[in-house]
Amino acid sequence: MPVSAVNTFRLRPGVTAEQFERFSAELDRPTCLAFDVVFGFEVYLVDGDDGEGADVVEIMTVSSWPEWERVRDSSPQLKPVVEKFDELVQPGSVVTLLTRKSPLPQEI
Repeated sequence: MPVSAVNTFRLRPGVTAEQFERFSAELDRPTCLAFDVVFGFEVYLVDGDDGEGADVVEIMTVSSWPEWERVRDSSPQLKPVVEKFDELVQPGSVVTLLTRKSPLPQEI
């Protein structure tokens, strides 16, 4: 069953939302989506930036979380992604929620 990882984090002070968007569009998303285990990858910027760094929400859907962890931790293609992510994102701010879609009807 597919799993969606909902990641929330803050950008480092001085890093703009535009810098993160460029990284996401040019490196992060295309690299991750090239792996068969990744089904989808969306990025959202949280409105109401207080000037202390932007909040970001990423939703990545994968076929299997353990398989994604294996790919993430062993693929040389992801090294530049991880390095750039670490430059842009505040250490310790990442929170990950592993979710699955409910089998119950979503519409009332």
